Amino acid sequence: MIDTPLVATIGAAFALAGVRHGRRLLELRWEPNRHTAAAIAAGLLPALLSTFCLLLSQDSQAYQLVLFVGIFGFCGFFVPWAYVLFVEGQSPAALGIRCEAWIPSLIISGVFALGPIYGIVEAKDLETYPLSHLLGAALQLNVGGLFETFLYCGFLHLRLRDAFGPIPAIIGSAGIYSLWHIGTELPMHADPTSALIMLFVIGLLCHTLFATTYNVLAVWPLFFSAGVMNDFLVNLDLPEAIGASIIWTAVGWALAGFIPAGLWWVSRRRFARAS
Repeated sequence: MIDTPLVATIGAAFALAGVRHGRRLLELRWEPNRHTAAAIAAGLLPALLSTFCLLLSQDSQAYQLVLFVGIFGFCGFFVPWAYVLFVEGQSPAALGIRCEAWIPSLIISGVFALGPIYGIVEAKDLETYPLSHLLGAALQLNVGGLFETFLYCGFLHLRLRDAFGPIPAIIGSAGIYSLWHIGTELPMHADPTSALIMLFVIGLLCHTLFATTYNVLAVWPLFFSAGVMNDFLVNLDLPEAIGASIIWTAVGWALAGFIPAGLWWVSRRRFARAS
């Protein structure tokens, strides 16, 4: 069952997006192009890799390699940044990484983070979990948060919006986002089908929040951190494997920092030479 408060929260986010954008939120169009196709293909690739992960033990090094290097590193950090910088010839603003509306974005993210935080406090006694486990889990899960933010919000959502309009972008991005969990989170749930539906609904909330400002700060890090910790604590009782590997978490954060920074540096050098 989908929680009524979650549905109400989506409604509140949609209303806020409506206040900020007015009738533009309801615009529909049919203008797909090669960038639309590239974004959809990029969004589906993690689902394929995640499905492959069903063949692997989640405790294995092969699984961690596919997750952190293949899904997070290549699909989330390399593909969106490389495509935007070198194929489209745009700046990181084309991934929703921009200064415009950054303060409203943080406020929106912080306000909507209060719900998941309250859910954790009501449902769980955090003193029963070692602090190292909680911090390790938050660090690891936020590598995935950056992956989702760059790929599904910044890259996929904005191109679906340009091709089809805001509401199709929200729905389409949420659907494709939910599929990457097939071989990662879904096996942890007793009822994977219900969990997949719930992830789609959570995707609707995340992408509706993103649509309020089209700035990634509306989603990450405040709202994402609260939401993902709520999911793994309340629904999954925070499995021991989450956050257990300091090395792979460090690899993930290194990839999240060095790949975008390196691509940005190379693109600026190319631009300087061309000038």
